[in-house]
Amino acid sequence: MSNEKISIIVPCYNVENYIVKCINSIKEQTYNNLEVLMINDGSKDSTEDIIKEMIKNDNRFSYYYKENGGLSDARNYGLEKYTGEYVCFIDSDDYIEKDYIELLYKAIKENDVKISVCGFNRVYENKINIDKMTTNIIDYNLKPAAWNKMYHRSLFEENILRFPVGKWYEDLGTTSKILFLVGEKYAIVDKPLYNYIQNGSSIMHTYDDRIFQIYDIMDSIEIFCKENKIYNKFKGKIEAMYIYHILIGTIYRSSFHKEFSKSMINDIINHVEKKYPDWYNNDFIKNQSIIYKTFLKCVKCRNINILYFLLKHFSKYFCL
Repeated sequence: MSNEKISIIVPCYNVENYIVKCINSIKEQTYNNLEVLMINDGSKDSTEDIIKEMIKNDNRFSYYYKENGGLSDARNYGLEKYTGEYVCFIDSDDYIEKDYIELLYKAIKENDVKISVCGFNRVYENKINIDKMTTNIIDYNLKPAAWNKMYHRSLFEENILRFPVGKWYEDLGTTSKILFLVGEKYAIVDKPLYNYIQNGSSIMHTYDDRIFQIYDIMDSIEIFCKENKIYNKFKGKIEAMYIYHILIGTIYRSSFHKEFSKSMINDIINHVEKKYPDWYNNDFIKNQSIIYKTFLKCVKCRNINILYFLLKHFSKYFCL
């Protein structure tokens, strides 16, 4: 196997309690030809001092400071500076297994593809849940994290792809486009190599007007696929994403609004039905649990009373 340079972009913001473990996990990689870009996105705590101390004797690491612009802006900053043939993203409150880079790179070379994906651990305070990988592209597009993947640089450079700055759902807005571009040509490492820390803060369980940025993000994916002449090939999968992220996710998030109403649900449904009037016939629904099927049946019938009941008593089973 060749020994090409692999870049790792690590955006950092106020992670003094996590960054040591993150950096140590990168230092311990079995693959050595690395370029690690530590991007300090305007941290206010001791993150900068910790990073500088930990990387001072390792020339694979570079430190950059920028004014705070958010996760997308920090990733984009790194994408303007990295020089590796391949690139990975690691969130600075997470950490990776020691063979993370080696196995993702090996999978790419052995399968002659431009992207590889690995399983990951959801690390809670008292437990660890393992997310395994499948061979179905729609599974990745439902939860398309930028991390747990290795990308050939051409996927970003030839298509001038960057993360949407100032938006929620930044991973969805970029990683999904890449997955549609590569189609079925990706490699899977069926081993949990990435450790995703669950710190208790989740936009899933609160209301914020920014949840409706999902409209722009999903529309941008649709436009991107049309521009690259792959929309017809993946129309059913894109429609499934609208069902999952808007009809399920956005309605669920909207239920936390103090003025959650029938008109709010109707507006969300109208946005999807205007584009995909036959969404309820999508094969995605056939493979869902009884909870999701019941939820979506209520959405289709616009039965607000049952939706309220489901959201109040069974929301924990949705696992969004």
